[in-house]
Amino acid sequence: MFGRRLILVTGANRGIGFAIIQAFASNAATASSAFLLGCRDVEKGKEAVEHLRELGLALNVSLMTIDVTSDASIRHAVDNVEKQYGHLDVLINNAGYGAIPSAPDFSDWREIYAKVLDTNVTSVALTTQLFLPLLRKSSDGGRVINVSSGRGSIALSASGQLPPTVSIPYCISKTALNMLVIEMSRDPANKNVEFQLVGPGHCKTAFNGYRGTREPIEGANVVVELVKAAKGTYKTVGFWETKGSSLDLIEIPW
Repeated sequence: MFGRRLILVTGANRGIGFAIIQAFASNAATASSAFLLGCRDVEKGKEAVEHLRELGLALNVSLMTIDVTSDASIRHAVDNVEKQYGHLDVLINNAGYGAIPSAPDFSDWREIYAKVLDTNVTSVALTTQLFLPLLRKSSDGGRVINVSSGRGSIALSASGQLPPTVSIPYCISKTALNMLVIEMSRDPANKNVEFQLVGPGHCKTAFNGYRGTREPIEGANVVVELVKAAKGTYKTVGFWETKGSSLDLIEIPW
C-alpha cells in the first residue's frame, strides 16, 4: 500500500505540475500524502494552493518556493525540507522551459538554446543531486519522476512517427534529460532510488497556448500510477505514457 508520502512537485503553480498535485489529491491511494507545491513566484504559488483548496483537494499542501535555475534557491528549498521533514519520498521534476529562436539573423540562438538546456537539463540535474540525500532517507529509498516528452524520443522522431517540431531546442533538451536520468540511476549511491521518465502527451496548457489535445489531468495520470505502484513493479528506469483516459502505462521508445 502506498501510504502517506512527502511529495515535491516543481513548477506546480499551473499546467502539468498543478494537474499532477490535483491528480494525486483526487486518487484514494495518494490523497493522504503531504504535497509541496514548488513555485518560483510566491504569489502565484499561493493562488495555486488556494485553487486546490477551492476544489476541495490537497488540504495538506504547502507552498515551497524554489527556482530551479537558481543554485541558492534550490539549496534553500533543500534546507527547508530537511529542517521541516528530515526526508523526501518523491521528487517530481516538472519545471521546464520551451522557446523558439526567431531572429532573422540567428542572433538569439545561443541565448535560447542555453536557457532551454539550462532549465530542462542542468537545473534538473542539480535539483535532483541536492535532494538525493533526503530521498535516500525515505522509508522505501525515494523516487524521482522526471517530466520529459515524447518529443525526446529519438526513435519516434527518426521513424517519422512524429511531425517536425516547432522547437528544436526543447526536443534536444528532453532527449538530453532522458540520458541524464539513465546515468543518474546507474550511480551506485542511488541503487535504492527509483528513477522514471514520463511523457504527459500534448496537453492543453499555457506552455503551448492551450493548443494541446489532452486535458492536463490526463497527462498527470502517468505520474500518479508510477508513484503509487510498489517499488519494482516497473523497470528501474523507464519512459512512460498513458493514452486517453486509460491508466495503463505504455512504454515510450527511447
